[in-house]
Formats: sequence, C-alpha cells, structure tokens
Amino acid sequence: MRVARILYVMVFLGLAVFYYEFLGAGATPSERAQPGMWWKPAGWARSLDWEILAPLQQIGDDTVQARHEGRFEPRSLIPLGLFATPVAVITAVGFALFRGAVMRAALLALGVTLIAFSYYGWLDLETWQDYGWRWPAVLLATAGYLAVFALAPAMVATARRRARTVQIAALLVFVLPIYALSIEVTGTNPMLQWNLSPWPTVTLYGFLLIGLVLAVIHLSAGAGILIGARWSGATGLALGALTAAGLAVVLRGIPFAQTTALRLVVLALPAALVVALVLRRAATRRPDPVAFLAAGMLMLLSVKAGQWHAEWFLGQAREVIAPKVIDAIERYHAEQDVYPSDLAALVPKQLPVIEEPHIGWLDWDEEVFTYTDLGDSFLLEFSGPLWVQCAYSPPYEEEVDEDAVEPGAEPERLEGAWSCQRKPPRLW
Repeated sequence: MRVARILYVMVFLGLAVFYYEFLGAGATPSERAQPGMWWKPAGWARSLDWEILAPLQQIGDDTVQARHEGRFEPRSLIPLGLFATPVAVITAVGFALFRGAVMRAALLALGVTLIAFSYYGWLDLETWQDYGWRWPAVLLATAGYLAVFALAPAMVATARRRARTVQIAALLVFVLPIYALSIEVTGTNPMLQWNLSPWPTVTLYGFLLIGLVLAVIHLSAGAGILIGARWSGATGLALGALTAAGLAVVLRGIPFAQTTALRLVVLALPAALVVALVLRRAATRRPDPVAFLAAGMLMLLSVKAGQWHAEWFLGQAREVIAPKVIDAIERYHAEQDVYPSDLAALVPKQLPVIEEPHIGWLDWDEEVFTYTDLGDSFLLEFSGPLWVQCAYSPPYEEEVDEDAVEPGAEPERLEGAWSCQRKPPRLW
C-alpha cells in the first residue's frame, strides 16, 4: 500500500506539471528572450500546430468569441470534459488510497486546480495571460480553501484527537490567512492591466461564496445529525434530513443576499444528503454532530470576522479619513478660488499631513488617495476591498446663461456624492 501511495502521488504531481505546461498561457516572443522565465508554462495546447488539436483549438476560439458576445457555446463542454474527467478519476482514486483528512484535502485542492486549468487553458486563456503567474496561484489558493472547507468536519474530528498545542496551531493556520486576505487585499495593482489584481477572487469566491455556503451546509447537517440520532431507523433519518434542510433555508441569508429556488436547493439538498449519509452509517460508526457544528461555526466566524473588519476599514476611510481631506480641499478653494493642483498643496496650511485611507493593518503602495483637479471641480478616489473603487465628487452647480432662463428659475445643482457605499455590496 505504501508503494502504491508513493506511485500515486508521483503520477498526480506529474499530471499537474503536464497540465500546467500544456494548458497554461505560454510566453510571448518578447518574454522568451528574457532570462529567468523558466516558470512560464509552454502553452502547447493553443500553440502546437497539430491536426489532432485543431478541433479543440477551434472550439476554444469560438468559446472566447461567444463569451465576448454574451452567449454560451455548448461545444465548450467538450474540451472541459475531456481534460477534467481524468483529474476527477485520479482524485477519486486518491480518496480510496488515503483516509487522512489533510491528505484528502490536498488531493482535492490539486484536483480542483487542474480542473480549473482545463477551463482557463482552453476557454479563457486571456485571463491567464493578463495575470501571469498570479492566476494559477489564485486558482490553487481558492481550490485549497474549497477543499479545506468541504472536508472541515473531518479535519475538526482529526484535530480533536491531537494535543492542545496542535489544535491551537491548526486553528491559527486556518483563521489567520482568511482574516489577512479579507482585510489586506484591495484588488488594485497599478502594474497590471486595468489596474486590477486577481487576489480578491480568493475572498469573493473562496470565502464569501463557497466558504459561507459550506458553513451553512455543515451547520445545518450538524443540527440534523443531532436531531436524527435521537431516533432510530427511517424516522430518525427523515427527521434529521428535514431539520438540516429547514435550517439551511433559514440560514440562506448568510451567503446569499437574494433568494432563488436554485440557491435554496444548493443549501438544503447537500445538507439533507450529508445527514442521510451519516445516519445510514450510524450502525458501524457513531454520528459526530459536534464535528459538523464546530466546523460550520468556525468557518462562519472566520469568514465573517474578516468581512466585517474589511468593511470597518472601508467605512473609516470613507466616513472619517476622507472627509478631513475633502474639507481641506474646500477650505483651499474658498481661500484661493481654485482647487489645489495636488494634495501636497494642502500641507501644512490646511492639513499637517495627508492621512492615507488604509484598508487593513499593513501599508501598501496602492492604499493612497488619488486626486484629480478638474478645474471647477475635483475627484478624490481610494481603493477599497473586493475591487471597490470609492470616488467623491463635490457639489456642482451648473452655469447657465441668465438671459436664456425664465425669471426665478433655479440653476440645476448636484450634491456631493460618493460612488461607493459605506461597505462593499453583496454580490451573491
């Protein structure tokens, strides 16, 4: 068995290297001339002039065109299924070979990453090209958290059998990266195209969507197991499944701002199925609702803590720090009858120092105010979490020709306004 496991890991890692090289965004001619670009994938899938690859390459081109036109290309499922299926099979084999929750989470993370490569390598190579090495790293990080979240009850059960120091270390390893990614990543990067960074993908999809959905499922399943275990046979199974499904529906507002039938099914059905699976195995293995409840609560609190604190930083920047700068700009305008050419002109008369709109505890180069003098107006901007760009425009009164308006008519006046809310909008 040990030899089989070693061979299996070598094969899976070899497949990962092949998928990265074959499906990845290859280096451009100018990049090939640069030294130290060994990490760039070869990009054989879209560059090799092989007759066997031509139909898939055409499907990839048609899929990109369809996406730009806002329509779905059914044939895109062909290359996705062709490359995702072997990954799914080898991941399932790994679950049969390895019983440990940590190893299974690692295999699931790698499998989901390679399935993502199967999509982006054939059908959305532009994203990979735009972000370079960052994109596969983002996919791996998101897949890693998906795997940990999905297997969280098993990992909690494993941790409960370890020493207290190991439990504390595991807790910190789990919580701190979620918190740090939630509050420290704004989503801007002046060095990248469109000034956007891909890293909020981990927070937006991995935490606020997948994480909260699975947290609700685990919590609901734990409650269902707790109730269902009190009765035997079909009665306990039915009561447990109904309890889990009902609680998942009640908690739907945690991951989703709007309710749809599909979203209810996504929450209720997996919770009920988990309860049914666990209770059916009760004859050979005692149900452990605590592992599900603890995993769900830990995930919920970790993700929400990061989200709430990120929103607090955004609120501070918008409601406390920015108004000081805006007031200083208006005082300058009142005195000089023009707006300053840059914020440095406010120091030291209007402000002793320009306070920056930090999102998180660390100082990043992009966490600064961007000021634009528009002559008779101005624009003050800063970057918030999850790609939120906050911009303030002052009150504006339209200049009109007095001879061209009716006597007593008031000129149109626009009040000062922010382009963002006090906290990022909920997208799910």
